[in-house]
Amino acid sequence: MFSIKPKDNMFFDLFTQGVKISNSAAKELRTLMDELGNPDERLTKLTDLEHEGDKVTHSLIEYTNKMFITPLDREDIITITREIDNVTDNIDATGHRFYMYYMDKPTNEAMNMLDKLVAATKELVDIVSELRNLHKSTTMIDKIIYVNTIENEADQIYRKAVRKLFENPSDVLYITKWKDIYKYIEDSIDSCEKLANQIRGVVMKYD
Repeated sequence: MFSIKPKDNMFFDLFTQGVKISNSAAKELRTLMDELGNPDERLTKLTDLEHEGDKVTHSLIEYTNKMFITPLDREDIITITREIDNVTDNIDATGHRFYMYYMDKPTNEAMNMLDKLVAATKELVDIVSELRNLHKSTTMIDKIIYVNTIENEADQIYRKAVRKLFENPSDVLYITKWKDIYKYIEDSIDSCEKLANQIRGVVMKYD
């Protein structure tokens, strides 16, 4: 029987806080690439968000180790916690890559992929927010499937973007930089799908 006690809410509150940080980081990354006005300031904001995410991760692991009874299996809590942390870490790493390469403007393909990243993290906020009401949720599975759809769409953009780089391979350095950045964005979106799939496994376990 799956039931939530008041003291269990802190786990779900922290899960939700973690994915909200991921969503904020995705938006900040998109702004970093799109506006290019204050890259140092934007990167600092992105790194601050990553540090906030680390604090949430540490709190979740600490609570899991301290509590005798947890609302979900300990291994599920740890797995979800780590996957949330991975999403934010990947987004932060993408921002640092873009910054280090000193890119002067984004490509349309990069911005399209970032739109998918923002959309995926937004869905994760809704999915994780419903974790505390597993049996009452009527939309969680649909949202998880939608994250899978977003990831598939992003994969298509990624493949076409890389192909486009090699259509006129006159600037090897440009190709190398963008191929790497595209991969970092793709990895960020892949981590969103991995988190969604982990949650789907938890839903099936308690169904």
